[in-house]
Amino acid sequence: MTKDYKPIRKACEKNSRISGRVIDDFLIGFAAGHQDLEKKMDQQFAVFRHITRKFDKEWIGFLQAQYIGHRIFRKDGLIGKFLNHPALKRLSSEEMGFLRRHADQAWRFSFSVIIEKPAEDFFIMEDVFSGENYTLFSPGITELIQKGRPILWFNLIGFNGMCWQSFGPIGFYKGFESDDIFFFATELNPEIENEEDVLEDVENNPIPYMMLLSGANYPMAYHKNDQMVQTMSEFDLDGINTNELKKSFKSEYTEGVYRLTLDDWGEYPHYANAYYDERKKIILLSAMTDRGFHALAEGINAYGYQFPDEPFIRVNTSMLVTAKDILKKKEIILNDYDGLFHIESSPESKEGIDKLNAFMQLVLPDINAGRKPDIELLAKKAGVDIETARDMIRHVMEKFDDMDKRMK
Repeated sequence: MTKDYKPIRKACEKNSRISGRVIDDFLIGFAAGHQDLEKKMDQQFAVFRHITRKFDKEWIGFLQAQYIGHRIFRKDGLIGKFLNHPALKRLSSEEMGFLRRHADQAWRFSFSVIIEKPAEDFFIMEDVFSGENYTLFSPGITELIQKGRPILWFNLIGFNGMCWQSFGPIGFYKGFESDDIFFFATELNPEIENEEDVLEDVENNPIPYMMLLSGANYPMAYHKNDQMVQTMSEFDLDGINTNELKKSFKSEYTEGVYRLTLDDWGEYPHYANAYYDERKKIILLSAMTDRGFHALAEGINAYGYQFPDEPFIRVNTSMLVTAKDILKKKEIILNDYDGLFHIESSPESKEGIDKLNAFMQLVLPDINAGRKPDIELLAKKAGVDIETARDMIRHVMEKFDDMDKRMK
């Protein structure tokens, strides 16, 4: 039996009206003056002035209101202290009931993907770190999907008694995946070890994660059917038989480090290499595509090793660029051994990921508007090989078509 979303929509719209009166028009301003919250907030946002200066001033205000809303309604938030405050006597019984309901069910931030669209403006979301599925009412997401096709979302959500609703700006990302957010979290806080740590870190200080909006429109990079993504794993290893591995790997040695390049996978776009450090007794597996990493792990495991074929680190170039900017790092180096060895360039590698990203930036406006892009013209403008460009567009459209099917 099909679920009737009409009464749920009415409840959501009523919740939004009360939220506008109680939270937007009163509680945010009231809380800002409580225990110097506004002053502390301004100090925390000032750390990222180099990022917020890229945003519209109005947008910064929305983010700050969202931050205060989270401080009020998060677990053990300020709402517990406010409910009996004399200033709230101005509110009606309906409005006080609204606040008590939200006090009983804490708000939280959620990085999520869309699993299904059961009705207009309703989405079944999956939190990428907790694995929880929940129903979200969000006309804002509907509008953003019409303008483009984000693959990951970041919302402050609260439960209205029938479903969840978002409060404040909606974070949307066209080139970030859950692995990218995990990577950013570990760059921000090296003590993070698992998904639960990420959730806790976001709840403790969501402002750095809000800044990821600065990279919202960066696209993913592809070479034909392969997504260009940095993958890496590191393991302790007492020793390695390089003579045996030479049957499948090209072996190089310098400064106490072996580089083992897998036959047929060592060049662009895969760059599948293993590095063994004799002094530290560690082996590092590295590749620039998922297929390259899987092939590398299988290639080494064929000689009696048992390395997982899923990388510990998997990060898109879009996140590396964004994280470097937000965290004010000159560069983010994932592989300390790369610089020890000369990497021979090829005509394809000279295109570079920057050119592939530039091409995607040129074609996305047409794709998002439902127009057919002039691939030859835009590929020439970006300096990308035409066949590579066609393969990229085909792969991206297949991904978008899959997303569209989930919306129906």
